Amino acid sequence: MLSHRKLKKLLWLYVCCLVFLPLFFPKHVIAHPLDEFYQATFITLAPRRVNLMIELYTGVLVAPKVIELIDTDDDALISQAEAQSYIERFITDVTLEVDDQPLDLQMADYEFPTVLDLQAGVGVIRLQLYADVHVDAQTHMLFYENNHFSDVSTYLVNALSDNPEWVEISQQEKDVFQKSARLEYVVSNEAPIDIEQDSASFTGDVAGGVTEGQKQLAGFLYNSELSPFLIVVSLGLSVVLGGLHALTPGHGKTLVAAYLIGSRGTIRHAMVLGGIVTFTHTASVIVIGLLALLASQFIVPNVLVPLLEIISGLLVVWIGFQLLWGRWIEYRRGSHQEHDHHHHHNEDDHAYAHKHGLPHHHHPQETVTFGSLLTLGISGGLIPCPEALGVMLIAIGLNRILLGLGLVVAFSFGLAAVLIIIGVLLVKAKSILARFESSNTRWQTLLPLISAVIVTLLGIGIFVKGVLAYI
Repeated sequence: MLSHRKLKKLLWLYVCCLVFLPLFFPKHVIAHPLDEFYQATFITLAPRRVNLMIELYTGVLVAPKVIELIDTDDDALISQAEAQSYIERFITDVTLEVDDQPLDLQMADYEFPTVLDLQAGVGVIRLQLYADVHVDAQTHMLFYENNHFSDVSTYLVNALSDNPEWVEISQQEKDVFQKSARLEYVVSNEAPIDIEQDSASFTGDVAGGVTEGQKQLAGFLYNSELSPFLIVVSLGLSVVLGGLHALTPGHGKTLVAAYLIGSRGTIRHAMVLGGIVTFTHTASVIVIGLLALLASQFIVPNVLVPLLEIISGLLVVWIGFQLLWGRWIEYRRGSHQEHDHHHHHNEDDHAYAHKHGLPHHHHPQETVTFGSLLTLGISGGLIPCPEALGVMLIAIGLNRILLGLGLVVAFSFGLAAVLIIIGVLLVKAKSILARFESSNTRWQTLLPLISAVIVTLLGIGIFVKGVLAYI
């Protein structure tokens, strides 16, 4: 049986982890790649050959621009000639040099998804390229740079040796955006001379891109014969995926935690907040999905999402300032009352107040308003998840709009359910902590003020992130 002191420490540890841990995740982990073209390059060094494996993932808002370059006849099909033409264009945007000498990249293999999958952000373009290089058994310098769609792209580049006994990478440097890499490697005297013996290929996993969950949901939409059982399974899977997606960094968990910890939030407030997030996220997916399909020529990919982030950040800052002002007044009032209580009331008066049930509060008595819940819920659901948006676009393309809408609603419900559960746990944790904190009135008074500061800082962070995208 846990003692009161240990239970109190565990509850505070849980609350602090929930609030502060997401702040330490790097930006690329919490980013929503709606408006990005993710390009992963893996370089494999063999004695007489350099192999490249490229994997390209199109965000929903970037996809129309990429598809326009690939599907030149606009028939919603990618022919072999169109694929090869695109690969040639890609090669012209790539620089590969060894010892300052340009290498001639050749195509070894490729794989293209359907246009619909590209449009929905669930398709992956895979390219395998190579270049022969005639080098001696000594130290060499390799330089790689990718400038393909550089205005809307996020890059990843990595390198390894096909056989460390033949080729040893002694130094590897990348720029901050990972658009380019500079390698120093040594070719052994025992390395084979015949180029045909160099058959290196990269077999590592790719970080990011399309998840298995996205593929499964898209698979349900492509299924020509959906039974009621499969429909129920697909909806259940959407709920689970939405919940799992909500557990990744971001998604308003820190915001909800900071708000509910410092306010007189109830389980009902947590459920209302989750419902607002569900509705807002579903509406956002539908509206942006229709814009991507019907008005893609008017959408600037790297403008829409930052604009939504700026709006979301301003909403949160507005809530934060309101909370900060109100709670500062309550904090000052509580401090004066506590001071007067210690200096102007005797113990008999104190006991009399408690005996007769008179109110005797040491913390701000703040009521959670529907307006604040509405604003917080809208800010949490305003930016749609790529998974849900991709499913909606595929559903529209396959004329299965009702099923797609159901999957999106289920996904949004799963996402909001996690926020509701977190909110309920926080409300319960607060009520339990209140039983053991009667002696620490100073901390009870400070907590709402601290939570208001956290909400304000989170809003400023969201706003600044959106503004920086325009700089």
